[in-house]
Amino acid sequence: MNQEEPTLASLSTLKPLGQIRNSFILAVNEDGLWIIDQHVAHERVLFERVLKERAAQKVGSQRLLMPIVLELSPAQQAAFSEISDELQFNGFEAEPFGARSLAVKVAPAGVDAGSVEHMLHELLDQFSREEQSLNLEKIRARIAASIACHAAIKVNMPLEQNKMEWLLVELAKTDHPMSCPHGRPVVLRYSVKDIQKAFKRI
Repeated sequence: MNQEEPTLASLSTLKPLGQIRNSFILAVNEDGLWIIDQHVAHERVLFERVLKERAAQKVGSQRLLMPIVLELSPAQQAAFSEISDELQFNGFEAEPFGARSLAVKVAPAGVDAGSVEHMLHELLDQFSREEQSLNLEKIRARIAASIACHAAIKVNMPLEQNKMEWLLVELAKTDHPMSCPHGRPVVLRYSVKDIQKAFKRI
């Protein structure tokens, strides 16, 4: 199996054949056989988009039908006060609600309302566990990665042919298509040479 960094040109010529267990896209091109994790591929696409939109101050958001009220621990409250401005720049609108609660009225576009509470608890827990204060760049990257993860296509999700094609085209446009924001691999590639060797052709 060949895990060299493929060129963006090789990614852009991929043709999806179908899915394995509605989670992994099987694709081919002249370079060989590719297996793409659909969730982390979409995560990479969204992560770079969120960072670009944040830099341009054009992050999309959605008003929630009902505000989501979160109960916060003292550590989470402290973390929220540290990163509240950055959360706002990333499409959140939240304000204190009583002594230990937070009312979230607006969330980033694409994040399902049902995921907002879990996502914010997860983020605030991460930041409250950090021993030293993070720099703004790391805070931005962490928030963007969380938004991307919760807005991305899930595993066990059937995709139409055109959706698979769209995802592979978008992945080819990213700066770092081979790994997700959390460092997991996005694609496995079996080069033609790997396949020939396996069949004892060379």
